[in-house]
Amino acid sequence: MSTPKIPLKLLDPDGGWINAPVHVSELDGQPILLHFWSMDCESCTAQLAEVKHWLEAFGPQGLRVIGVDVTRSEQELSDTNAVEDFARQHGLSYPIAVDDGSMAQAYRVTQHPSFLLFNAEGWLRYHLSGPDAAQKVESALRLLMHSQASSSAAPAP
Repeated sequence: MSTPKIPLKLLDPDGGWINAPVHVSELDGQPILLHFWSMDCESCTAQLAEVKHWLEAFGPQGLRVIGVDVTRSEQELSDTNAVEDFARQHGLSYPIAVDDGSMAQAYRVTQHPSFLLFNAEGWLRYHLSGPDAAQKVESALRLLMHSQASSSAAPAP
């Protein structure tokens, strides 16, 4: 299955942001891991430690992680305390969008968890979804970060 050519264009989530808002202009030149999850998804919760590990491992090389909590609750959209508490309990310090489903729809996310990896130019390179997706994400991250390092080290023509 080929990955569609989708640019990184963050939308303003209805529920707002936790841990700081993110604007696309701040992400220029950085590879991005966009992680879609839901608090009521057991496999999403189980994979959060791996997401933190990837941020620690690849963050020094420029990787930015942005979480997207796709909520099914009007309560969560209007009062993000539950999402904030969840993030704090799981040690999530990276920005998290509280989404009503519009960001998920814009990025064609239909399953949780979903991991979208964008290159430094802002183009989607990998879209991995489902309970076993995390097993594939680390190798995709290694490939993406290696290609980023190779292209940035290449001499200008």
